[in-house]
Amino acid sequence: MKISVKIYILCEVQEMTKETLMQCSAKRRELQQISRRIETLRADARSTKAVCYDSEPKSKGEPVAAVQRYIERLEELSALYEEKKADLMQDIITVERAISVLPSDLRMLMRCRYIEGYKWEQVNEMMYISERTSKRMHKAAMELLKK
Repeated sequence: MKISVKIYILCEVQEMTKETLMQCSAKRRELQQISRRIETLRADARSTKAVCYDSEPKSKGEPVAAVQRYIERLEELSALYEEKKADLMQDIITVERAISVLPSDLRMLMRCRYIEGYKWEQVNEMMYISERTSKRMHKAAMELLKK
């Protein structure tokens, strides 16, 4: 089942709009933020405050310790973050696939602007191009992506 889903995703053709591209850098930042949250949650779960030193087993009728409930909540939250992370990664992959068909200079321009999230001035400096050239290249890239 997973193989057929992956094949469908690879064959999926989606028209790339400027709005979709602009959302990509925001999704990338959210992805980085979620990754940091997951690391923090995992560190909290491993910390000394989460370790239970009681060696006696608990019977079914006894209430779960507060620490155990805390760890369960951390695991649940971590799982939710992992799901969101997977969704965001898929969106970024879709944009990467779309711009991968562009010529290298246009691909670099689009990746710097929309995936990395650089401002136009920064993109122009990194690529050693003028503002006019970047606008022309951007227009050409958008036309190619709409096809």
